[in-house]
Amino acid sequence: MFKRVSTITITIITTATSLYAHTISDYRVNKFCYGNSVNLRSFKLDGKNMQLSVDMTTLKTSIHSPVKTIGSRCDKASYFQGTPYAKLLRKSTSAPCPLQNDGITHTNGGITLTTDLCPSSKKSFERRLYQGIIDKFKNPVPVTLFITGRWILKHRVAFEQFKRWQKEGKLDITWSNHTYKHTYHPKRPLAQNFVLSKGYNLKKDILDLEKLLILNGITPSIFFRFPGLVSNKKSIDTIKKLGLITIGSNTWLAKAQKIKNNSIILVHGNKNEPKGVDIFLNEISKNTIKKLTPLSKSLR
Repeated sequence: MFKRVSTITITIITTATSLYAHTISDYRVNKFCYGNSVNLRSFKLDGKNMQLSVDMTTLKTSIHSPVKTIGSRCDKASYFQGTPYAKLLRKSTSAPCPLQNDGITHTNGGITLTTDLCPSSKKSFERRLYQGIIDKFKNPVPVTLFITGRWILKHRVAFEQFKRWQKEGKLDITWSNHTYKHTYHPKRPLAQNFVLSKGYNLKKDILDLEKLLILNGITPSIFFRFPGLVSNKKSIDTIKKLGLITIGSNTWLAKAQKIKNNSIILVHGNKNEPKGVDIFLNEISKNTIKKLTPLSKSLR
């Protein structure tokens, strides 16, 4: 039922959370059903037992004290397979397994904005993108951030701005996993790159990012995006075992893909791909997009 993983390293605690006197340990991967929720992780935060769970209907995650209600392994719970969460798990891991853009690539209705925050040497971030949606749409505006640990470490001021926008009720952020390192080798073919790089530990990289978010007071969502949208069956299986939903895109704007009524829009918020941001801001200025839908709602 429980699978233990290593305690978060001292480097992450002291470097990434210098403003926070928190520690996290005994971080375990679970899949334990109780009521309408799945306990995905158990851990100790400052020595106190805690859990990360997902609601199987709303797809929303929460961090809370251990539940005393008697539950069971999800594969033994008869009601589990019929839930929106279980259906998305099956859909996001079903064959075929393409090298690029596997997983959920479109919504069931509604336009969802996802922004990738990959590691970047650029200073600051695409503030104009986020300020643009704050000014254009009713607050809080739903946006999914596929964030990396290395981006957080080098962009603390920008990271705190996102947290402030959320606290002020301007953005409704779905904090999603894009791995901690976002490994990339410019000269290697895709089949040997990103998470498919030799010796790469995908599970550790995902869990390290989760722990970093939790240490910063953030609840990780169940959504995951592969760096470069590159994956294979083995990596997809890893994501499934972690209880996460792989999200691709049918509207990568910088690649000239057009906005549709079921778009999962992909733009980069790290200044690495300004073309996509230019296109998006031009589209909302023309009122092409009437509203943005939260990812968790658009997939149900």
